Amino acid sequence: MKGIYILSPLNQQKFILDQEIEKPTPDKYEIVVHIKSCALVCPNCKALNELYKKNPREKYIVGHDIAGVVVDLGEGVSNVHVGDSVVGIIPVDSYYPGCGEFCCLSEYDVVKKPERLSFEDAAAGIGDCVKAYTALFYQARVCSGDTVLVIDGATPFGHVVIQLATQWGAKVITTASSQDEQMFLEKVNPPVAQIIDIEKRSNILVSSVMEETGGVGVDVVIDNGVRMFTQDEDKREIEVKRKYPVLHKHDVISCLGMSGKWITSQSDLQLDPPDSQQLFLRGASVNFLFENVWTLSYAQHGRYQHILHDAINKLERGIVKTKIAKTVSLEEAVNILPELQNTRIGKTVVNM
Repeated sequence: MKGIYILSPLNQQKFILDQEIEKPTPDKYEIVVHIKSCALVCPNCKALNELYKKNPREKYIVGHDIAGVVVDLGEGVSNVHVGDSVVGIIPVDSYYPGCGEFCCLSEYDVVKKPERLSFEDAAAGIGDCVKAYTALFYQARVCSGDTVLVIDGATPFGHVVIQLATQWGAKVITTASSQDEQMFLEKVNPPVAQIIDIEKRSNILVSSVMEETGGVGVDVVIDNGVRMFTQDEDKREIEVKRKYPVLHKHDVISCLGMSGKWITSQSDLQLDPPDSQQLFLRGASVNFLFENVWTLSYAQHGRYQHILHDAINKLERGIVKTKIAKTVSLEEAVNILPELQNTRIGKTVVNM
């Protein structure tokens, strides 16, 4: 069998299609899935470097959000049967990539796929749904009447966050970094309260948010990474070059209202004393969003299964919709991966 891996060292971004992977054999409570579709996502190299700091691997799997058919069961499996169509998320410490023919994962990492939901839509939506649920419900505790600022709302994750937040009765403000993103967000239904264009001027964010909220600020900010430095020399030395504008951490903090919650994907976030003071004066808090924690620790099986079931239910009923930008083969995916971060609107799905 074959599958896609990223080679170590991770910063070189070298992807390979391995043609000689042994077919997995399930252990107790594990299942083997014949993968039909997998959502293509850039590997989280910072997280992988930290997780495998002491025992680095030669290669790491690519692709986690999968949909397929169960072909083999380990001892004790009771939730699924051979022939069932399932959707789930492969843990980051697995040896079998989602961008491959077969994978092996715990029965608690999958749920059955409804017949009306296609393999492509299931794979494209499940990962962002789990991430959005983690941010909105388990970290931000969003409820009806809250105001949520979603940075980069046109990205696949941002799009799901907007849909779930509005479904739960929250008022949503979001940002766009290009004309295409602006047009995409204008078609979101139900519509967001405001779209702030930060393509040319990111310094209008705070004033726009305060105007929209009557000077109160927002209850929740969900970012897509932040800029931590202002000096050009520091940015060149430390920060990753990005094609699209990235908001400064000070702008994010300034948008928060009393007891506001900042949900960040910036794993190496550094808060200076003035930043901490501003958060303190607001009674605000910071949460780090790392959705893979569900599959790295099995202390919350019940909650994780609830998220998976509810996400699939909403995807099937069309309450949450995903946009698929394109579908590709395994061979094509290897060439697309290095430039995948430049695709902002819609998901790329690999079909086996």
